[in-house]
Amino acid sequence: MLNKIKHFLISNSLYVITILVGLLFVNYLKSLKSKQLITDKEYISSFTTIVGWGIALLLGLMHLQKTRRDNRIAKKEEFKKSLEINAFREINKAVTELSDAISKLGVSFLILPGNLKLYSIDPSRMLTFDKFQQEQKLRNESINIRTNLANFILVIESNEIAVIRFDHYRKYIQFQFDDIFDKIEKFLAYFSNLRIEELITVEKQRELKERCDKLNDELWSIGSYLFDYRIELMNSIMGNIFDSRVPIRKPRDKKYKVLTEVAIKEEVEKEAEERESKVFKKKPGD
Repeated sequence: MLNKIKHFLISNSLYVITILVGLLFVNYLKSLKSKQLITDKEYISSFTTIVGWGIALLLGLMHLQKTRRDNRIAKKEEFKKSLEINAFREINKAVTELSDAISKLGVSFLILPGNLKLYSIDPSRMLTFDKFQQEQKLRNESINIRTNLANFILVIESNEIAVIRFDHYRKYIQFQFDDIFDKIEKFLAYFSNLRIEELITVEKQRELKERCDKLNDELWSIGSYLFDYRIELMNSIMGNIFDSRVPIRKPRDKKYKVLTEVAIKEEVEKEAEERESKVFKKKPGD
């Protein structure tokens, strides 16, 4: 209780001093009047003057305090906005690099079946098809995505306080990456076990194309979510500055969704807990 009173007196010291000085003047006038050193008219006039100056001074102090408070709020908002803009700049760069890595792997999955088909048309050319080189290319591009994803997450965590309200979007995107990495590893194992004799068959080429198309489609979806994430940040951080907002993505095919439609905060947080519990339940070597 004493600390609260002390804090109140310190934070409102100018008001307290003004009131005390006013009371001292009033008491001084009363003493003069009691000693008949001033007339009633002079007392009333002086008292009115003191009250008027006191009110004017209090109003001035209130305005000064409000101005200082507004300035502090404005400086805080300005500093906050500068942090948000800096965060967006760094995250935008990380998103661009990650999106570029995704596109490269997506293109590789897209052209692999076509290249294989061209080679298989001429059996003699098929002998020059370097399956190991193709596998390593896909693996290296997958590693490149992992590297850029790690940087993307690191940049967000470094600026987390500025973009914390978008964290469920980041988590959802990360879940998609975790899932696609598992599927890529399974594909690489599948592709590695395929013999050249199998690759020249129409059936295996069709099967390979279906697998590649599916992976390419999922990579495209993740790239689209990254685009949506960038737009959400841009509109939130930069929208008020430019009094304008970038239109959100509108997929023509209903099977494709926008990030804000699939990354529902409550559902994402629940999935995060489930995934985390599964990691802890796994035994070493599993």
